[in-house]
Amino acid sequence: MYGILDNLKDLDFELDLPCEIFETRFSEPPPKTEGNEEEEPVVVDLSQYFFIKEFECPICRAKFTTSVLRESKLRMLRMEELRPVYRDIEPLCYDVMLCVNCGYAALKDRFPVVADRQRDAILANIRTNYANFMPAENPPEIDMKQGVERLKYALLTALVKKVSLGERAVLLAKIAWLYKAMEDETNYLYYAKYANQELTKAYQSETFPIFGMSEGVVTYLLARFAADEQDYTTAIKFLSNIIVNKNLSTRLRELARDLKEYVQEQRKDEDEE
Repeated sequence: MYGILDNLKDLDFELDLPCEIFETRFSEPPPKTEGNEEEEPVVVDLSQYFFIKEFECPICRAKFTTSVLRESKLRMLRMEELRPVYRDIEPLCYDVMLCVNCGYAALKDRFPVVADRQRDAILANIRTNYANFMPAENPPEIDMKQGVERLKYALLTALVKKVSLGERAVLLAKIAWLYKAMEDETNYLYYAKYANQELTKAYQSETFPIFGMSEGVVTYLLARFAADEQDYTTAIKFLSNIIVNKNLSTRLRELARDLKEYVQEQRKDEDEE
């Protein structure tokens, strides 16, 4: 699927996000230097973590198969702020369901949710322009680059469906987090900026929970994204609101304290330069 979204000029639909968001974007890894050669990666059989299941597309009614994670097999190694990191596999890669017949894509829990007007828009704009570029079938194993491309495709479909700002923000955040998992800082910051933009608009206009996220979680994400953009004043404002709110979980308040300390150090360093 790489590159099929690099040119959106034929899409008869007005996008309100830059077309560049959908382009294939992967930074080149830093060149290897003497003494830092990477070890050969250990090959892991990922088939133990998923099974293949058949679904029916709510748009074209075609049957297709895709991988479904066996959640009982996943083993969490640690939490990176609000995002769990698992052994061997990145679940974000498997978050999108894609119909290879018509090109409809969405997060798995949103895939069946389609109104008649959304179905018509998808048939006119997605199936017409992109169905011929679909793979013959979904790959059983999905790597991080494929995961990024599938999330971008789901984002395009989401814009055609006119989904909530919260759903758009979550898709952009997932793209950013996958880039971060690939240690691609440039693209992480690029997509985190747009996730922040959409989540800020959702925070200002939508009721909680926003796409399943509580006010505390949304506030923390806004603080994290603001810190990434070096908007330290906004970050500290949001973090302070979390820290003093005793109705929030102890863990979230501790995360907020840690991030606030980091932000204050970064701001101090900048002031001293």
